[in-house]
Amino acid sequence: METLIHKGRAAKKPLVVAGCVPQGSKDLKELDGISLIGVQQIDHIVEVVEETLKGHEVRLLKRSTLPALNLPKIRKNKFVEILPINVGCLGACTYCKTKHARGHLGSYTVSALVDRVKTVIAEGVKEIWLSSEDTGAYGRDIGVSLPILLKALVAELPPDRNTMLRIGMTNPPYILEHLEEIANIMLHPCVYSFLHVPVQSGSDSVLNAMKREYTISEFRFVVDTLMRLVPDMQIATDVICGFPGETKEDFEATINLIKEYKFPHVHISQFYPRPGTPAARMRKVPTSEVKKRSRELTNIFESFTPYVGMEGRIERVWITDSAADGIHLVCTILY
Repeated sequence: METLIHKGRAAKKPLVVAGCVPQGSKDLKELDGISLIGVQQIDHIVEVVEETLKGHEVRLLKRSTLPALNLPKIRKNKFVEILPINVGCLGACTYCKTKHARGHLGSYTVSALVDRVKTVIAEGVKEIWLSSEDTGAYGRDIGVSLPILLKALVAELPPDRNTMLRIGMTNPPYILEHLEEIANIMLHPCVYSFLHVPVQSGSDSVLNAMKREYTISEFRFVVDTLMRLVPDMQIATDVICGFPGETKEDFEATINLIKEYKFPHVHISQFYPRPGTPAARMRKVPTSEVKKRSRELTNIFESFTPYVGMEGRIERVWITDSAADGIHLVCTILY
């Protein structure tokens, strides 16, 4: 971001910075004299740009209502609708700036989301991706739950079974009580058997320092239950290497967890101290050790062979895009 701001200033261009950074860190020196628009004010982007072009500095960072779901948009992929079901979260992870930027949980009503699904299906969308900082927490602020929403959305999917629904990322604490209902919904032929459940560490002591609000035992229960109840269930997860205070034994527990489950998708990151977060003030693991752990875990993950045994199988797939080479097609099976 800093590089882009520098280029814009050097070219004497009017600048507008949008998204999580200005929302969570509006007092950064790099943002002096620049118009800012927050994460929940996207419907005012035209006014902000117009005022900035007139030479005015605009800072629009507060809002009491959720942005409308039916704002005009040009989809990057005309077959895919990315549908936010809520903003903000209920967590307070010590390393994360999301709460600073997006605030407390704010859920869209079931009726508003159903209406949006009806609209995008009529527009020819073939995949609907539910997005959220924490899908499992949906509705806790308005007296409903994720299963209630999912059942309502699935009921709107066309009977020709040519439109698929993908459930977004969920943290373990808020899905525990809904596991069987979620599993039943994933058995629907138009719902992908896929869920992104970040673990972040295989050590309870590290999870406690992160304030993740679950234990490894609870994470295992989520994964084991879904894999038992949903055929071909695919779980994606995230790991942070080198969180402050992470010992070699803590990291070994993470390695053992990943080896045990052989997750087909693992996002591995190195701890980065985000300014203003509690973790930024904690005693850090040496950078060289963090990089070493990241490489080790990456090598282990890349040794997995999750698609062995698929050769010869016939699968129903959804083709939604062309590959970067312009020759091959991008398709998705049930997960």
